[in-house]
Order: sequence, then structure tokens, then C-alpha cells
Amino acid sequence: MPPKPHYSNSPTPNPPTDDSLSAGIHYVGRSAGRSSTVASGTTEIQKSSKFIQPIHPTSTAQSPSPDSFAASTRWSWQWLAAGVVVFSSMVGFGSAAVLLKLPTLPNCPQMFLPTASASVRMYCAQLAANKGTREDLLEAVHLIQDLPADHPLRPEIDRYLEEWVTTLLDLADETFHTGELEEAISLAQDLSIYVDSALIEERTARWQALWDDAEAIVAEAQDHMKAGAWGKAFQAAGKLTKLENDYWATKRYDELYTELTTARQEGKKLDSAFAQLDRGGLDNLLAAIAAAEKIPTESSAHAEAQTLIEEAKGKLMDLAVRSLKQGDWQTAMQIANRIPADLQLQAELDDLTLLADATSIASFGTQINLEDAIREAQKVEPGRPLYKHAQSLIQHWQSTISAGLNLESAIELAQDGSSQALASAISQARTVSAGNPRHGEAQRRIREWQTELERRQDQPILDKAEALAISGNLSQAIAQAQKISAGRALHGQAQQRIQDWQRQLASGRDRPTLQQAYELANQGRYTEAVQQAQQISASSPLYTEAQNQIGNWQAESQAQTLMVQAEERARAGTPEALSSAIGLAQQVSNNTSQGNNAQSKLDFWSSQLLQIARQRSRSNLNEGIRIAQLIPAASSIYGTAQSQIATWQQLLAGSPATPEPETIPASNE
Repeated sequence: MPPKPHYSNSPTPNPPTDDSLSAGIHYVGRSAGRSSTVASGTTEIQKSSKFIQPIHPTSTAQSPSPDSFAASTRWSWQWLAAGVVVFSSMVGFGSAAVLLKLPTLPNCPQMFLPTASASVRMYCAQLAANKGTREDLLEAVHLIQDLPADHPLRPEIDRYLEEWVTTLLDLADETFHTGELEEAISLAQDLSIYVDSALIEERTARWQALWDDAEAIVAEAQDHMKAGAWGKAFQAAGKLTKLENDYWATKRYDELYTELTTARQEGKKLDSAFAQLDRGGLDNLLAAIAAAEKIPTESSAHAEAQTLIEEAKGKLMDLAVRSLKQGDWQTAMQIANRIPADLQLQAELDDLTLLADATSIASFGTQINLEDAIREAQKVEPGRPLYKHAQSLIQHWQSTISAGLNLESAIELAQDGSSQALASAISQARTVSAGNPRHGEAQRRIREWQTELERRQDQPILDKAEALAISGNLSQAIAQAQKISAGRALHGQAQQRIQDWQRQLASGRDRPTLQQAYELANQGRYTEAVQQAQQISASSPLYTEAQNQIGNWQAESQAQTLMVQAEERARAGTPEALSSAIGLAQQVSNNTSQGNNAQSKLDFWSSQLLQIARQRSRSNLNEGIRIAQLIPAASSIYGTAQSQIATWQQLLAGSPATPEPETIPASNE
């Protein structure tokens, strides 16, 4: 902001002498200066008049002689003429000097406002307004706004006031469009004393409302951005371009668009990093950290990226410690070696190395080794980053020692071999908890001992069931075997025997029914045989056999029906009836007992068709050809029929043809 002019309370030196506005130079104190000028001029005129006063004789007695008088008169006129010339020259020179002399410019910064004239104020106000800044325009208005309403320069003052206030309002609007709301409102409020305050309030209220709307749009877009709703975020940002403000519609929109675009790109990277974090594993965790570290601090996703990094660091250490608990100290060291130094985990890595050494010792598995590993892990003192993990490993190894002792005791008990000893061994081995290195061995031992114990308990039951079955008491044998419950060692064997005995029982019940069905089928009563076999239920051991026979007998029944229908059609003896009978015979399966009969009938009826065709050809070759074409390819005389058709077609075409011998297969009837 340029320094404001300083208006002095002391009169300005060298004030101008012209009071006209057209002169463009107006200073305070011009009245005093004007009086001084007039007085000075009067003195010069009075001095000049001495040179034109007449010379009177002092005494008649002393009158000069005529010659003296003439000489004296001649010299007086000469002096008078010389004086006139000198006076005229001085007046001309003085007038020229007055005309050519430039007035002194006013010193606006040192102007004394209480006594400054309107013209001086106008001049200084114009100088300030020409600079075009807010402060200078306000200063220009301040210089002239309090001049009297009846001042002669009032029309010009009002014109300049209107022009400068309008410029200031335009400047406030430009300030608003450049994004400086508070500055624009402040400037507009400064003009409220010159413009209708209601108009100023309406304009500033409109600015503020637009500003509030714009900030709400930005907040909406950023909320959608945080929620990952990118489509809605960009759609909300687009609303800024419709606002009547250059700052929000262009610059701020561009900034928000860039922010959203960058955030979306970084969000995608961060989503990928979180997916890798969820998948876990050393490579995924390190990749997730590397991706998150690329998110800049000014990004909206930076805080979330830092959260990811912290979570990934924790998972890295958990992964390493889990490897230690599993006895895989090599993997733990590989993890430690690949952790970047910038993650600031040096203290954790130091503890991890110490615990890896302890785990290496514990991997030999003996009680002495485990005790040495415990002493090594106890070097991780309270307050260290992995102290809790060290204590967990110590408890794990102590539990392993205790479990080993319990398992060894159980093995010794089981060596006795008795049912009581086996039960005690199982109970002792179950004290080895899950997660203990020897838990798997304990469970394997328990299964072996449990199986042996159950065999000893259930074998007498199964032996009794077998004895009942041999004696023919299948129902009692089944009931005995069902006493061996599911999950027991001999349950599967017992269930297999039960199924065998149930099939034997069912076969005894259903065999007569199926045998009767066979007898009906042998008599050609296939429909009755099917109905008889369908009485055997799906649970019967004979069900599959019955279903197979039902399919065969249904096919036989259908073949019988087809041949009966074919015989009835063929009795008409017409070409069409014979062709229909042949079609029915072709539907009979060769796998049925009617298969051979069907083929024989097909050949016979084909021969009849050829005989009819030859008879008709004597009067109508086309009719003979049509009938011969009804003979199917499956017929034994199909070739003969095709040769006869070719001969007749040649005759129709006008070519000589060798007549076919009229040989007809003998009837099989």
C-alpha cells in the first residue's frame, strides 16, 4: 500500500497567484499573496510618477536669462523624454515578465487541508485518482467529498465523485472475482457513505451467499472424495463452473479438479496397497509400504497412507515373531534383513536378532536346548519393543518342556498294553495343548492308543454278531453289530457287515417276486412281467436286476405291439399300406426277440412293393418309379429296386435301356 499523503497544518510556501480552475494550480493562502502583489505594483507606480512631476522656479529674482532658460528648457524635455522611454521599457519588461512567469505547482503531500482551496483539492484528488489504486481513489474521494454543497465547483465535484465511486465499486467487484471476498466487502463498505447503503448491503450479501455456496460445493466434493465416490465428487466440482465468479469458476475449480484427480490416482494406489496389506506376506507388506510412502504429505490420502504404514510395520514384526514361534528363525532373519531402514524399526530389529538366535538354539528340541533358548530370550529386558514377544516365546518353550515331560510319561504308560494303561496314556497325552511343538505327536499317539482301546472293547461285540449270522439269525446279527457306535474304531467294519446281512434278508424276500416276473416274460406276457418286477423297492438288493429286466421286457412288449400293427396295415396290400407296415417294422429293435421277424417282414413287404411297381410301370412308368422308391435301404432288394428305377428313368428320357429281369424274392409266408 503506497503511503498516504501528509497534509500539513502550516501554510504552504510560495503559493500560486491564480485562483482559476482552468489554470490547474490552486494553493492555500492565495488571498494574502494577491494583496501583496497589488501593493507592490502600487509602490512602483508611485515611484514612477516622481519622474513626471513638473519643475517650478524658486524665485523671480533669480530667473535665468533667456538663453539660460532656453537651455534649461531644452535639457528638461530631454530628461523627460528619456524618463518616458525608460518608464515604457520598464513597464513592457515587467508586463512580459508577468505574462511569461509560470506559477509554482502545489505540494499535495504537504497540503494544509483546513485552508486548501477547492481547486487545489480537485487538483490533488485528480492526481491521486489517476493512480487507480483503492487507497488513492478513496483519498481522492476524501479530498473533495466534504466541500460545501453550494460551491461553484460542485457540478464538477459531483461528476468526479460519481466517476471515482463507480470505479471503486468496479474495483471491489474485480477484487471479488479474484477471490478476495473480505477485501471486496471491506472496500464496498467503505463506499456506503457515498452510495445507497441498501445497495451495498445487497451486493455484499450476494457475494457472501455465492461464497458460501462455493465453499459448500467444495465441501461436498471433498466429502465424496473421502468416501471414494469419485463420480459424485467430480459432478459436485463441476457446479463451481456455473457460479458467477471468476475465481471459483476457473482457478478454484481447476485446483479442486486437480486435487480430485490426484486424490483418485493416489486413492487407487492406496487401495492397491491396502489389498496387498490384506493379503499379507513379506513381499505384499513391503510393496504396500513402498506404495504408501509415495503419497505426498499435501495429499488428502497422506494420513491414511501413514496409518497403512504403521499397520504394515506391525504386521511385519508379527510375521517375524510368528516365524520364531514356529521355530523358523531363518525366515525371521530374512524378514529382518528386508525391512527398510527408513521405517525406524532398529530397536525391534535388534530384539528380533537376539530372539532369532534363541530360536535357533531351541530348534534342536531337547530340554537342555530349550532351557538355553529361554535364558537367551530373557536378555530382552522390560521396556524393549519385543519384550512381550520374548515373554511369549519363553512361555512357549516352557510349555514345550512341560508337554514333552507329559508325553514321555504317557508313552511309558501305554507300553503296558492293558486297556487301563491305554486310557491313562490317552488322558496324559491330552495335556499337550494345541500350538505346542509336540501337539501333533501327542495327537498321533492318542489316535493310535484310542484305536487300540476301542478295538479291544468292540471286537467281542462284532464277533458275537458274526456268530449269529452264521447260525442264520441275520436280524439278531444286525442288531448286535449296531451296538458299535459311529466314530469307534470298528464302526466301519460293523456297518459293512450289517449291509451284507441286510442284502441277504432282502434278497430272500424279493427273489420269489422277481422269479415270477421271469416266468411271465418267458411266456411272452411282457406287460405282466414288468408289473410284477416293479414291486421290488429301491432299497432291495434285487432292485438293479429288476430294473434292467423291466427295460428289456418293455422293449419286447413294444416290439410285439409294433409287429401286430404292421401286420394289420400290410393286409390292405396297397403300396401305401405296405410302406406304412415297413415303417412300423423298422422301429422294432434288433435286440428284441422280434428283431429277426421284423427284418423278414420288411424284406417280404418290399418285394411286394417292387412287384406292384413293375405291374404299374407297364401302363405308367412314373407310377412304377414312385412305388419302387418306397422300398427302404434296409431292405434286401433295395439295390434291385434302385436298378429298376434307373431303367425306367432312361426310358422316360428316350434312351434305350436293358430291361431288368422280373425276379421277385419268394414269399416267406
